[in-house]
Amino acid sequence: MRILFYGYEYPPLGGGAGNATKNLFKKFAKEKNLYIDFITSSLDNRYKVKRQFRNITFYELPTGVKSGNDFHSQKPINMILYTFRSYLLTWKLVLNNDYDLSHFFGFPGGLVSLLFRWKMPYIISLRGVDVPGYNKKFERYYIFYKPLSWLIWKFASFVVTNSKELTELAKETNRNISYKIIQNGVDIDLWKPLDEKDKYKMFSITAGGTRMIKRKGLEYLIKGFAKFHSEVKTSKLVLMSDGEELDNLKRLVRELDVKEAVIFNGVTKERKIQSLLPRFHLFCLPSLYEGMSNAVLEALSCGLPVILTNTGGVEDIIRRNGFIVDIKDSEGIYDKIKKLYKDRELRQSMGRRSRKIAEKKNWQKAADKYLDLYRKIVSS
Repeated sequence: MRILFYGYEYPPLGGGAGNATKNLFKKFAKEKNLYIDFITSSLDNRYKVKRQFRNITFYELPTGVKSGNDFHSQKPINMILYTFRSYLLTWKLVLNNDYDLSHFFGFPGGLVSLLFRWKMPYIISLRGVDVPGYNKKFERYYIFYKPLSWLIWKFASFVVTNSKELTELAKETNRNISYKIIQNGVDIDLWKPLDEKDKYKMFSITAGGTRMIKRKGLEYLIKGFAKFHSEVKTSKLVLMSDGEELDNLKRLVRELDVKEAVIFNGVTKERKIQSLLPRFHLFCLPSLYEGMSNAVLEALSCGLPVILTNTGGVEDIIRRNGFIVDIKDSEGIYDKIKKLYKDRELRQSMGRRSRKIAEKKNWQKAADKYLDLYRKIVSS
């Protein structure tokens, strides 16, 4: 099979969609009879062609990207440039290669795949922001994007989401589609738990490498933690990323007088997070809305009990291994933190269950499901 794969973001650019693409490619690289041409963004605004994996060729397009590790600071013009230049490159590639299908992964949504459907069928993978209504920040763009999405999805061979919740949101744009759900995975060999004796001596909480953007709800985590810290001074909260909400969150920390207890590590490399994450006692991500968080899956794989809001496919990852709190409920977060702090045995048993759940959600399973879709298209 030969596939033309589109993805605006790829690490270090981007968030969940970029990381998911990278992990899928690691599994696709093992397939002897699979060849992929991948069109993505250039981080230095120069056109480049390179072989990143044995059977995957990267075509990096200049799109005016200014920050190599921040998808959320990109402007619509960057994504428009990506769409236009990927359209031109696709003409060149289809004249020289016979593709079985194209696969568009994430924002800005698959217009190029639609325009070339006369040449090859296509799959659309929805990740979150590419679903109208998902991110309030893009609300004014969704007015124009929604009818275009309806059209793109209508002619796709398959439309894939990563959670039941995202599927329900997608149905508000187009209900005449049988959506496929392929959840994110996690590399359980890289994200591994530690014994209790190897954890931080001070009771420690984290949201992992979660970006500091409004929809992650980190202000409610900080508020809940601040109340807990007023009772348990030997506690800390560590955030290992940055984002547009960083200054607001630092201001909140000062107002709540927990500056010494809340640590902002800044952007932290994945390998460093892999070594730090299992040392924490619990993970909390109070998202306002979510697709399927990679940070949550990484926490599960590291054997941490979790506190989550009822969003982002949480029904598939909370199985007596943590607590669900209401959205914007800092009091609920405080209550669950305190409960886990007081009950060490409960923490440990929940952590073991988290690891078992993660072991069933590896990237190989996600890759196999995509390969099945590819084969169905080729054989049809």
